[in-house]
Amino acid sequence: MKHTGTKTIETTRLVLRRLELTDAEMMFRNWTSDDKVTRFLRWDAHKTIDDTNRMIQQWINNYQYDSTYYWGMYLKNDEMIGSVGITIISECDFKGELGYKIGSHWWNQGYSSEAARAVIDYMFRNTDIERIGSFCSVENFASRRVMEKIDMRYEGLLRHYYKTGDIFHDCASYGIIRDEWAQTYFKQQERFSEK
Repeated sequence: MKHTGTKTIETTRLVLRRLELTDAEMMFRNWTSDDKVTRFLRWDAHKTIDDTNRMIQQWINNYQYDSTYYWGMYLKNDEMIGSVGITIISECDFKGELGYKIGSHWWNQGYSSEAARAVIDYMFRNTDIERIGSFCSVENFASRRVMEKIDMRYEGLLRHYYKTGDIFHDCASYGIIRDEWAQTYFKQQERFSEK
């Protein structure tokens, strides 16, 4: 599989870029310490900034590999509000998995879908990935809306697919393949060029 690694992406309202150690304070303040954000995640809200420092350091270490795709989500004033990434889950099948997290202060404002769409466009334009999937707890309605807004298709129910604490979650599975993305992407480009 062809890789390009995590390069900076700019959208209308956001800059998506690699994490830096100096981001730890914003990351901790804005989302990693927020119980609402981590409700459906496999890790608990961070109790100290040291927890966040360790997490950032792991991602920074992984940037040495071109197969790492993980961005901090920053407003244009450089305030970090979340993160978005693609995990390559199979090189031989050319497929990855989309994930995103955003501080609760910025929920319901379209930032997650703006970032996720930009990342999907980046992957299909710059790598030879064939499929990007994503899943979330069936109870995570906001995350399901993000996947639907970025043209991922609902593909089914995954029963007891992952566990947080003592709870097994049934998950909604979504996906998009290259042909579907190309149809949507090029239609958007045509509409943009007509304006």
